Amino acid sequence: MSTNIEKCAVFRGSEGLTSTLDVSELVAGDIIKIEQGMKIPADCILLDGIDISCDESAMTGEPDQMEKSSVTESNYEFNPDPFLLGKTLVAQGQGTAMVCCVGVNSRSGQAEEKLQTEEDQTPLQQKLDAIANQLARIGFKFFILALILGLGRVIFDRTLATFKKPWDGATFTDLTFAVITAVTVIVIAIPEGLPLAVTISFAFSVMKMKKENNWVRKLASSETMGGADQICTDKTGTLTKNQMTVREFYSMDQVFNDKPSNFSTMHTATLLAEGVLYNCSARLEKNP
Repeated sequence: MSTNIEKCAVFRGSEGLTSTLDVSELVAGDIIKIEQGMKIPADCILLDGIDISCDESAMTGEPDQMEKSSVTESNYEFNPDPFLLGKTLVAQGQGTAMVCCVGVNSRSGQAEEKLQTEEDQTPLQQKLDAIANQLARIGFKFFILALILGLGRVIFDRTLATFKKPWDGATFTDLTFAVITAVTVIVIAIPEGLPLAVTISFAFSVMKMKKENNWVRKLASSETMGGADQICTDKTGTLTKNQMTVREFYSMDQVFNDKPSNFSTMHTATLLAEGVLYNCSARLEKNP
């Protein structure tokens, strides 16, 4: 089960307060809060906002940030862009938006659905399939040859041999033995242990690459990554939890750690509290 759970603030109920929900629980018509640095969970229409711009390179490939603004009576003639695409990043600004499409009905969902195609076989898998097919054809030929020789021997012993054997119950036993021998030949020719041997070799390759700080998610990747000596990577989004905690702050020529007990006695307590209140995006929620 994936542990990468995305959440967002949703306005539900008549109190006007937000509730933090998993993005998988969103439905069309929900009103969500847009904040700087968040990834838009679904296709939305901006209702109102302040200086909102989005990075839509994940969907359109355009590196420029797109300004977003809600449609009003004063700006509708200037063709504002109120559409927020799912999986895009809010570069700046904050506001509220209404969810229009979720899941496979969204732009990102449709794109992912079209990209879900069967993966092509790796070069090694193609070679193994070719070898298995060749061995199967060779085994089938030897099966036919062994069957003909076995049945021919039984018929020869009872019709053309100098000392002919009678056609009795032993004849059925000899015929069965001939068929079993022929089937054994084709069973031996099929390399049943080949996939297991390849998987074990891949597992050893992955562990060896891990020691070289080269981690792969799929075993088959070691087939091509094993020969790589240089890796150029790039990161998108953020690698942090997007959570910030105050560890210490400076005021009145003093450095305070954690939560000082004398905060209310500071001369700048009121000014500091107002500054934190007006310059943060914190929200109040009721406990369920």
